[in-house]
Amino acid sequence: MNESRSHNESANGNGRWDDGTGGAGVAWHDVAMAVRRRFWLVLGLPVLLVTGAAFFVLHETPQYRARAVLRLGDARRALTSGLEVAVEPDRLMDPLLSLTQILKSRALLGSVVDSLGLRLDFNDSGIPAALIDSLFIAADAPPDTLSLEFSTTGVTAHGARSSRSATYGEVLELNGGTVRFRVSAQPKAVKASWIVRSRDETIDQMVEQLRVVPRTQTNIVDVTYTASGPALAAQVVNLVSRTFQRLDARSAREQSRRRGVFLDEQLKRAEAMLARAQVALSAFRSRQQVYSSREKLTAQQSDIGLLSTRSRDLETEREAYQTLLDQMESPTPAGHQRALRSLVTAPGASGNPVLTQLQTQLLRYRASLDSLTSGAWGSSNTNPDVQRLGDLVRSTEEQIRGAMRSRVASLDAQIAAVGTQASRSAAAIRSLPAIEAEEVRLVQEVETARRLGDQLADERQRAHMAEAVEVGQVEIVDVASLPYEPVSRFGGIKLALALILGLGLGVAAAVGLERLDLSIHRPDELENSLQLNSLAVIPKVDPARIEGTEAYRVLRTNLLLAPGTEGARSIVVTSAVPGEGKTTTAANLAASLAWEGRRVLLIDGDLWRGRLHRLFSAKKSPGLAESLMHDEPIPQAIHRTEIERLSFMPNGKPHGAPSDVVTRARVPPLLARLRQEFDVIVIDTAPVLSAAETAVFASSVDGVLLVVRAGRTDREDIELAMRQINGVSARLVGAVLNDPANVARRYGYHQYYGAYNADYARVGQ
Repeated sequence: MNESRSHNESANGNGRWDDGTGGAGVAWHDVAMAVRRRFWLVLGLPVLLVTGAAFFVLHETPQYRARAVLRLGDARRALTSGLEVAVEPDRLMDPLLSLTQILKSRALLGSVVDSLGLRLDFNDSGIPAALIDSLFIAADAPPDTLSLEFSTTGVTAHGARSSRSATYGEVLELNGGTVRFRVSAQPKAVKASWIVRSRDETIDQMVEQLRVVPRTQTNIVDVTYTASGPALAAQVVNLVSRTFQRLDARSAREQSRRRGVFLDEQLKRAEAMLARAQVALSAFRSRQQVYSSREKLTAQQSDIGLLSTRSRDLETEREAYQTLLDQMESPTPAGHQRALRSLVTAPGASGNPVLTQLQTQLLRYRASLDSLTSGAWGSSNTNPDVQRLGDLVRSTEEQIRGAMRSRVASLDAQIAAVGTQASRSAAAIRSLPAIEAEEVRLVQEVETARRLGDQLADERQRAHMAEAVEVGQVEIVDVASLPYEPVSRFGGIKLALALILGLGLGVAAAVGLERLDLSIHRPDELENSLQLNSLAVIPKVDPARIEGTEAYRVLRTNLLLAPGTEGARSIVVTSAVPGEGKTTTAANLAASLAWEGRRVLLIDGDLWRGRLHRLFSAKKSPGLAESLMHDEPIPQAIHRTEIERLSFMPNGKPHGAPSDVVTRARVPPLLARLRQEFDVIVIDTAPVLSAAETAVFASSVDGVLLVVRAGRTDREDIELAMRQINGVSARLVGAVLNDPANVARRYGYHQYYGAYNADYARVGQ
């Protein structure tokens, strides 16, 4: 025995799986032994997983990845420099991240899906993709399965709502025109089934395959798409890039158009103001015949002119703010939104940092709210984040209205102040002729209106020029080329992971099975956990022969030297359950005792399934059953064997239940008479837990030998058998570990001795 191993294993009472510290851990030595004993499991699981992974890798559809490169901001900025109102960007917002989210928006990807007809899946139909063109799937087309039949003249398609036929090269329409395609030539297949997938499902799949990755510290974005075909991958990523570029340009042009509309309205009002001022001046001069000299009023008129210009500017700005404020407070959502969009182009708005900051903040909150509530996975209105963002949007809009009211009030105060100053200047020249003063005022009004009109006309012209620019902020730097090789699927890594996982599962399964295994494997387990004396370990022997192996010699010697068995002349050999090898053990033990020179009688006490008569080629009856019924040994029931000094008594044929034949009144007298003729009586009985008469035999002999099969007999069965034997006051002298499957050796027990054949054993005796 390995002493250090025995010391560590004795701590937990079962001889196994103790780490030597009293804990429940698994020692590395035990793990190694478990792997050794169950190597078939440790090797089988990796082989199985690696085989499955190899099959998966070999049959995996190759995937191709196409790449396009986009740049943000350069193209339109270069063409519209000085034409558009510059808006201070939000420092909390990353334009490239916003670009990434828009590129993966469902609206954009949905248009790509509809344009390319990606909802139609015909890859598994055996029809080459090169034969299919003019493909179109409407956005409102429901999911469907199309059945196609190909003949020499054309193709016939059957959908859920209609069936159509077309010749090769002709466009075929199904389901009211929601599905269109053309087959250019006859394929090899006769029939095929195509699947029209759900639009949302197709978009979700595209979102998974589309990757948008900004490059660090640049305004460059890489857009990649992975598909089963190289042409499809390049087609999708290029169409996504071009569609996004068009949408961005359209958005920029729409913003410039809205600014132009606002400026057109303001220009009309300025022109009307100029016309009124000119008419008033002409009428005044016609009435008063005033054509000259203002040299006297040069200084005063200059001051009044400046103040008048300032007052007009302030009034124009106030009127614009008041108009936008009225629109924002309008109950109609359309007017409300127009006011918010026009706010950035209002006179003086770009110079108002409060309004600029609030509008940028409002745009950020609205973008976050739209991102949270849009799409198939959008949150509902009851979501706390949606409610919080809604409150923030409303609060920001209220702040904008408050800021505009404050601005209007400030403009009123400034207009009042300018008016007061103008009044003071007018008071200084009251002494001058009223006619000349009136002329000066009218002239100043005309000049003020003209300057305002010129300024608005210039702004309007620049807005229309910016609207004419057909590019946006997105520039396609590199279009996607056709991928020339599939994307690496990491086949070697998958196989390695499968091998590692298989080994780990195999080791874990081996250790787990060892922990779940409650059977006896080594003789020290009998002694430590069951307090049962282990007399010998029997290796595999031929059950049809009696062989004088050294293991049975060890059993004979240990049995004769066991405490309390010095004068024992009768012994029962039994087991807890059937199939433990008790019959073979009893026969070989009896032969070993006979070879030592003792007169031995081997009795088959199993009246249910006795089979010792076959081993000795004797008749089954008469035997033990008949002798018990006659209360004395029947001479015909005792047979001589080929082994000198060994006799045998078969089980016989009982009349009635064996438990009625084997009783305390019959067994002891019979054994007493047999002891007169034999030195040792060995009785092979039925298993303890299977037959009641075994307890009668056990209580009638000098000792009981329990046979335990290594790796099979459960501890609970042994404990139950021991309780039954001890319950009838029988003497349990020890146990024999029968090990035909070489279990004990696999569990670290190596004290086996070589076997001698029967002829050599006879000569030795």
